[in-house]
Amino acid sequence: MNSAPIGPGSLTWHHFGDTRGLLFLGRIGTLQNMHPAVGAALRDHSDFFDNPLDRLFRSMPPILGVVYDPPGSDTGALVRGFHTGLSGTDSRGRRYHALNPDVFWWTHATFVEGIIAVNEFFGTPLTDAEKDRLVAEGVTWWRRYGLSGRPVIDNYADFAAYWQRMLDEELEANSTTDFAVRIADARIPPPRFVPGPVWAVVRDPVVRFGVWLSVALLPPRAREILGLTWTERQERRFRAFAAVVRAVWPRLPRRLRYLDRAYANMRLVETGRWW
Repeated sequence: MNSAPIGPGSLTWHHFGDTRGLLFLGRIGTLQNMHPAVGAALRDHSDFFDNPLDRLFRSMPPILGVVYDPPGSDTGALVRGFHTGLSGTDSRGRRYHALNPDVFWWTHATFVEGIIAVNEFFGTPLTDAEKDRLVAEGVTWWRRYGLSGRPVIDNYADFAAYWQRMLDEELEANSTTDFAVRIADARIPPPRFVPGPVWAVVRDPVVRFGVWLSVALLPPRAREILGLTWTERQERRFRAFAAVVRAVWPRLPRRLRYLDRAYANMRLVETGRWW
């Protein structure tokens, strides 16, 4: 099976820790939750409905660590361990387990596709050759979780076909996605790094913007499944926002262009202490 390294110099290393990815958290989370098993696992085994932002901000650092932590780190096993024992029955009456390779592969695929989409919307679109390389790097990334290689896809043409098949045949609206699109009406608690009084002031505009952005970034087929409308006027506003991001992000200091876990490990590489 075709694979490629994901250490320093790889496309995954260069792109996955990009702070523009924060703009995609709602989109990626929604697409993951549209999988019947993922939605059911959140419903049955998490505090998603009480504290949805906590899940997002708790999940990202270790997932970043699977890519960026030094050789010998066992971050992939740590992430896999978070999913042990998460089982039950999904909305279609099927038994699920969060460590079923087909289920876990879908969540992994949303991150690989997310790198492509970040550059499509807010940067320079990847070439076909770069997409092929990125998917091959995703094979190496997957192996760090220690799961079966049965669902693995190692080239972009097959990956794109898989992505479309999931949208057409597998993904659904469910209780978690219904909650996510109505989250602006919920009194959700603040992220752990935002003081309560500050959150009380900024919550409504921040959450409403997050929902709007998530809907903007979703594939049209996903919007259709979720019963979401998207107008030409909304699309024009989103394109204006995307143009601002494309103009501003490259001008930021590198420290602001990468998330903490990614930047810290990049610095370790540069000082010879990562290996």
